[in-house]
Amino acid sequence: MSHILQLSGSSVLSTFRREKLVKQLQSLGLPIAAIHASFQHFVSLDEAPARPTHERLVALLNYGASSAQDDLVEQGVSLTVIPRLGTISAWASKATDIAHNCGFFTVRRIERGVKYTLIPERSWLKAKALSADMLALAASCL
Repeated sequence: MSHILQLSGSSVLSTFRREKLVKQLQSLGLPIAAIHASFQHFVSLDEAPARPTHERLVALLNYGASSAQDDLVEQGVSLTVIPRLGTISAWASKATDIAHNCGFFTVRRIERGVKYTLIPERSWLKAKALSADMLALAASCL
């Protein structure tokens, strides 16, 4: 029986890239105040990992700058971008090879996506709403 883990990873965007992306989204008329992005790792295993194996996998996939956790992120809308289904990215091939070389023999595949959290602008009392059309427009930029 196969098992899939989803593990949060490090921050994706530098301050410069984050500000540039917010300006790009705002230029499209989207009421976006900020954006956060972090890697999401999806690990396919032959079986559920034991606690020590799980902790070693978390350590292996903990690279780069830590992802900032803001209270505002909870108020945002999240969009996850993953490789097209049915494909294996070059990153996944290399990451899976590295996992096998580190002794994770039950790992079938490791894939990586990006979770973007859009923080809407706020008015006096509440955050502005992002409609489905606005989210589709934002997704096309991500």
